[in-house]
Amino acid sequence: MRLYRLLIVLLFILSVTIVAQRKLTLDEAINLAHQNNIELHKQSAKVKTADTEIGQAARLPNPLISYEREDLNSGSVDYSEWIASGSLPLNFIWNRWSNINSKEEAYKVEELLYARVKSNITTQVRETYSALNNYTALSNNFDQFLDQLIDLVKSAEHRSEGGDISEYELQRILLEVNKIKSTVSEIKIQKTKYANNLKLLTGIDTDSEITIEPPNIEFDVFMNKAELIGFALDNRKDLEAVKRMTESEKSSLSYNKMKIIPEMSFSAGYKEQTDNLSGTVLQFNVAVPLFERNQTGIEQAEIGLDLLNKKLTFTKEKVKSEVSESYQSYRINKSLYESGNVKQLENIFTTATYSYEQGEITLVDFIDGINAYVDGSILNTKLKTDLIQSYFRLENAVGRSLSNFENN
Repeated sequence: MRLYRLLIVLLFILSVTIVAQRKLTLDEAINLAHQNNIELHKQSAKVKTADTEIGQAARLPNPLISYEREDLNSGSVDYSEWIASGSLPLNFIWNRWSNINSKEEAYKVEELLYARVKSNITTQVRETYSALNNYTALSNNFDQFLDQLIDLVKSAEHRSEGGDISEYELQRILLEVNKIKSTVSEIKIQKTKYANNLKLLTGIDTDSEITIEPPNIEFDVFMNKAELIGFALDNRKDLEAVKRMTESEKSSLSYNKMKIIPEMSFSAGYKEQTDNLSGTVLQFNVAVPLFERNQTGIEQAEIGLDLLNKKLTFTKEKVKSEVSESYQSYRINKSLYESGNVKQLENIFTTATYSYEQGEITLVDFIDGINAYVDGSILNTKLKTDLIQSYFRLENAVGRSLSNFENN
């Protein structure tokens, strides 16, 4: 029985461990971010609000139902009458469509801004996921490297006891190993930061552990800067949103101009009196536009339209600038990666260790070899991370994928 209970406990612990660790692909991370990210939820709420405003603009105004009754008495004479009527404002007939058009354009604006926020979130997830993958690989390599260094320290201690190396050399090796341990700890902290940021972006519980797969990324760009700018001007959702804002403001201006027409209403009802007189009652009301002709609404709409035209020009230049800067950053990082990426770093450390143990190089040269391996590994990871991030940011600046561009 005790063995049976122990088996159940072990299975429970194992199941908890399996649940706590989550394997996450890049596509899954992006999908989770689209489902859970708070910024997307905020923009989604704005889209829904804009949709409800279309419905509000399309609804007919409520009719006004009224009932009036008089009961009069003068000595022996009683007199009474009552009127039941309904009235409806008339201005909605010509105001309604321009208002609906304005709200529909505003809805499209929020949809476009949602698409842009979605693109920004996707870029952040891709950057963070790739950086986490790179620093995870670096951290794992350094863990193996530290194991080799620990073996080296043990060997150095034995050699020091045998008089093959001096106490100074041993302490110098120990100092370098401790420095490297500190560097490895910083790499692990950086890795943890990327992991936590990825969890926040995707809505995963920060207490859970995630494992990732190396993403398959192609980061070659076959378009020149002018072509990329042209595609950005055609594809950036935020730029299209400003264009839609302008159309919405034009409809709003038209709506406000229609409101120059004074308020009108029409009512119809039925009246009945004590003397058996009864019949239809009709009433038409119109405001005389002597003072208020919606001048404020028209002026505000004109100011807003002028501002949006300026914003459109500014946004176009901003898009051009972002593409230009992103393209330059990509080119620089690609050049640095291709020229500065150090290959066969393991050979540097292996050769330095073997040569030092054989007495072929000095302690200074040996330490230099160790530091070259550490610095080269960190540099390689940074160059690769910077290149991938600059590629993703260029894609986001253009507003579409750059892989297989000619087929898109």
